[in-house]
Amino acid sequence: MIRLKCSSCGGEQEMKDSGMFECPYCGSKSFMSDADFRGNEEFRKKFLEYLKAEARNRDFDYNSDSLWKCNGEDSFVMVNGKDLNIKYMFKYDYNSCLCYLSKENVVYIPDDKSEKEKFLSGINSLVFPEADSKLHRCFPKLKMEISLKDGREVLVFLRRPNFFPVEYFAPLESKHLAWVISRMENICCELKYSGIEHGCIDQTSIWINPVTHEGALFGDWRKVKPLVGNRDLADVRKTAIRIVKNSREPIELYEFLNSKPAKDAFDDFQAWDDVIEKGFGGHKFVKM
Repeated sequence: MIRLKCSSCGGEQEMKDSGMFECPYCGSKSFMSDADFRGNEEFRKKFLEYLKAEARNRDFDYNSDSLWKCNGEDSFVMVNGKDLNIKYMFKYDYNSCLCYLSKENVVYIPDDKSEKEKFLSGINSLVFPEADSKLHRCFPKLKMEISLKDGREVLVFLRRPNFFPVEYFAPLESKHLAWVISRMENICCELKYSGIEHGCIDQTSIWINPVTHEGALFGDWRKVKPLVGNRDLADVRKTAIRIVKNSREPIELYEFLNSKPAKDAFDDFQAWDDVIEKGFGGHKFVKM
């Protein structure tokens, strides 16, 4: 067993969240390095399992979702005769397809079954690289389907804590818009990899987590079609201009937002990375 002694007072430090160790006597903090793990592979393995478990717990900690609030409630009758009550913060109508942002779910209700199949087909068109285990978090994850008495089908997707449409935080300062664009450029690369165009990228479909700086793409997945141009990249630029407080500073941001997208998402991502380096001084985690 590894025991860490406080370098300040000599007390035994206790392990806290995220692998940090803290002295209960003087408050000093420390972190374990690779050198500390040498010769203790079993502890290393258990330590990593602990960190993964903590990450999973935070991923579903809705008690931390302090920005969410109920702004309305709609009710529907399910095929079994029971009521389906949806308490929501935001409600969108994507051309005969309702979308609700509830506490733990994102609920879509298309007008007919064929539209439901088209919606799912769009999402199922995604193909993820084997080497990337986190990209799937950027896209809707189906939890269940529910049949309504009126013949409509309900699609219930997972909403992770603290994810909201980006318009909720607008207007954004340029330093915050920067990481939002980075996430969307990354998502566009995944769409390119899958060979599809989303076709509905705007301030309602781009969702962000202001705590972890993650991004996700919701919106109307019925519009998905084979990739033939760079509409999604152009829509990222248009959306960014709508939600930023001042698009003229830094000048590199202004030039990027008013430029034509590159021939594909990978080249466009490289162009944006140059903006991050030259206009924002490199990649930084700036708290919102």
